[in-house]
Amino acid sequence: MSLVVPQRPCLYCRLSYAPDGSLEKVERQEADGRAMAERLSWPEFCCVYVDNSKSAWQRNRRRPDWDRMLVTMDATGARLIPGDPRADHVHDGIMVYHGDRLIRQPYDLELLLTLADQRHIPLASVSGVRDLSSPDDRFILRIEAAQACRESDNTSRRVRRGIKAKMTGKGGAEPARSSPGGKRAFGWGVPTGEMRTKIDPETGEEVKAPVLDMDKTVDAETKLLAEVADMLLAGLSKAGAVRWMNERSRTSRGNLWCNTTLSRALTSWRMAGMVEHEGTLYKAVWDEVISLEKLADLRALFAVKAEKYGYHGHARKHLLSGKAVCSSCHDPAKSPKAPARCTTSVRLCKEQHVALSTKPINGTRLYYCRSCLKGRNMAYFDAYVEGRTLRLLSDPRLAAEFHAVEGEQNTGVRQEIADLERRKAVLRQQVEQAADNPDLDPMLAMQAIASYDRKLQGLRAKLSSDRGHRLLERMLGITPEAWAQEPIETRTAVVSMLWQVVMLPARKGPGFDPSSVRLWRRRLTG
Repeated sequence: MSLVVPQRPCLYCRLSYAPDGSLEKVERQEADGRAMAERLSWPEFCCVYVDNSKSAWQRNRRRPDWDRMLVTMDATGARLIPGDPRADHVHDGIMVYHGDRLIRQPYDLELLLTLADQRHIPLASVSGVRDLSSPDDRFILRIEAAQACRESDNTSRRVRRGIKAKMTGKGGAEPARSSPGGKRAFGWGVPTGEMRTKIDPETGEEVKAPVLDMDKTVDAETKLLAEVADMLLAGLSKAGAVRWMNERSRTSRGNLWCNTTLSRALTSWRMAGMVEHEGTLYKAVWDEVISLEKLADLRALFAVKAEKYGYHGHARKHLLSGKAVCSSCHDPAKSPKAPARCTTSVRLCKEQHVALSTKPINGTRLYYCRSCLKGRNMAYFDAYVEGRTLRLLSDPRLAAEFHAVEGEQNTGVRQEIADLERRKAVLRQQVEQAADNPDLDPMLAMQAIASYDRKLQGLRAKLSSDRGHRLLERMLGITPEAWAQEPIETRTAVVSMLWQVVMLPARKGPGFDPSSVRLWRRRLTG
């Protein structure tokens, strides 16, 4: 088969695992790719994309240069990134060392084929050349992608078995060890004398870092942890313990201690010389820092204080914080190359905008933009958005749209699930108020709730819809009173599913200006 020689090809190199940051194998891929291009009479590569120590098997793992290369495969130019020299122009050919360096998931292949559709883009490697627009070559590529995905699954299974054997001490036959990877825990990690090379992902600079043995304790740090644990159990406040630790040390990342970091450090199972794996505790290879009884006392102490003072941790407190955005300001952290102020409509802008934060001013809590400092009264803002949301949830057209997306084959099952959920909620509320209803047998009620759970589990197994759509279906037609009883996380999820909420400039004057809030409907997708 004869292929058109590309005029502006690119080269892609990737190495899945390079703990020392070594570029040797990536450079070898580049050299072999250039040699292959010379044999095929391809011109010099326009760009070389390198993802070092990046896995292509994990769907949630980002590959920055892979994303840049996909942008350049779009012939329309709509996805190009102005100002990025490796993503502001179009390529018409790809060279790679081997197909599994490019993709190890069928999803990635389909994404590439969609962008390169009807462009006759050649995909070349040392093992051969494929035409991304040829049905026969697409068939072979899909088989190779499926095979690569299977090999990755097999490798992952072997790695998980190895990690399990390490963290359980081969089922308790020997002392357990800490989980591989991750950040150093304060109190653990003794240098072995070896050094490794790390590459800064932002600057690309090589940095020498010591290799640490995470199964050995740092005596000076564990001594501090043991002392502050005794002081807390003796009556020292958590704020006082944080101040005491900050006067003597920093966290393993070099940051100041806070309530959260200190609590996590003191209540981890490693403090009692234990390793937890899948809910089971195993004796660790290191000695305990505090006894298991002291660890249990610390956990109980922190739990009582959290309940007493209403500590919410990372739980959501406000409806739209972090969800609604400012119409005027770009987020410099997420869109560093975009100007500070947006000159187009949010609906058309491709850059990330600043998400609204909250703060109290003169006793009134506001949603505000941390860039332009514009704010709106939170109570009025939430009331307007929730009112629009309730009206939409009661609109028969939304229900028709939802069922059209989900398909009519599961409508009866979904309706039965919704009915069971409502009846279960009523029964659970009766159990909570059992003291006021002497005729209700709590044990029988709990058995009935368990029967609801079994029935719901069987019905959900029949559905193909995702969790978000099941949530939306449960909320269709909800009353304002029932909406107010839903957890804040649930209400936020429903609003985010239905609307893109944007804060616009408001007119001057008293009262709340509805025109300062724009709600764009999101399209329901299957």
